[in-house]
Amino acid sequence: CIPYEKNLNGVINAAKSSYSNGPIEGINRKIKELKRACYGFSNQANMFTRVYQLIA
Repeated sequence: CIPYEKNLNGVINAAKSSYSNGPIEGINRKIKELKRACYGFSNQANMFTRVYQLIA
């Protein structure tokens, strides 16, 4: 049994499509790096402010 056999239609559609989740993955990576760098912020609102500045 090939691992992607049950998802073959999805694999084919992804190969044909021009859409990519790359930009979203890039934003997720930046947010995770920010979370690591900002460990110890005094409150969560400050971190959310930084996230909004990061992705704007």
